[in-house]
Amino acid sequence: MTKRKCDQIIDYFNDQLSNEEAKTFEEHVQSCESCQEELDELRELTDDLPFISEPVEPPNGMKERVLSNVFADEKENETLETIRMTPSNKKDDEIVVNRRKGISPFVSGSIAAALLLSLIGNGYLWNEQQNLSQNKQELMMERDMIESDYFALLEEAEEESGGVSDVLLTSNLSATEDEGAQGEGVATIIAENGNVDLVIQVEDMPGVTGTEVFQAWIIEGETPHPAGNFNIDENGNGAVTFRISDMEDFQIDQIAITLEPQPANEQPEGQVVLASQ
Repeated sequence: MTKRKCDQIIDYFNDQLSNEEAKTFEEHVQSCESCQEELDELRELTDDLPFISEPVEPPNGMKERVLSNVFADEKENETLETIRMTPSNKKDDEIVVNRRKGISPFVSGSIAAALLLSLIGNGYLWNEQQNLSQNKQELMMERDMIESDYFALLEEAEEESGGVSDVLLTSNLSATEDEGAQGEGVATIIAENGNVDLVIQVEDMPGVTGTEVFQAWIIEGETPHPAGNFNIDENGNGAVTFRISDMEDFQIDQIAITLEPQPANEQPEGQVVLASQ
């Protein structure tokens, strides 16, 4: 488990871990000296990365001095390795190797290479995300164009149809058995220009007084939905139109007309005078 956590040091340093993984790794670092040292080395290596500063021509002889220092360090590491044979009671001779503390140039180079590869990978992923974002925008624009063309064709078809209406349903409205109920009417559902309307025509209706009005209702099961108010002329004739396509999905079980004490009621309060079968 510890080795697996140590392997996450590069991803942690580049913020590639999830919040939960990063929190778990930070708890691991508190008790792992090796990871602490490597993190310190990574921070030192990335403090002054070459690509964040302006290029400067190195002084004469700098290359020779750097290489000579590297070879001197390697030679010093070799001389510091001592093999001591310990005459003890153990069956096998113990070989003790003393090394200078710190990370060798080879290990530092490996870490730097891993860090460079990680940065290259991050750049690749960023480019891929940009490409995906651009493709998404192009698809959305294409979708909008298709929708625009569709509605344009639909509008053109409606204009070519000359506004012809289709009668979907016709139902007679008869006077109820309640006292004072009279008159008759017809309820028609019409489809025209992409809309569906309910048209109600009545005749021989009783007179109204004060603020009374007639109100149409669409009955779904036992639930009434208001479908418009209307008045009548001196002969008891009247009409009202209601756009059904503006309503949410519902089922028409019955159509009724009530005489309401005031207009725009959400629930019927007056007497039912006409109703469909």
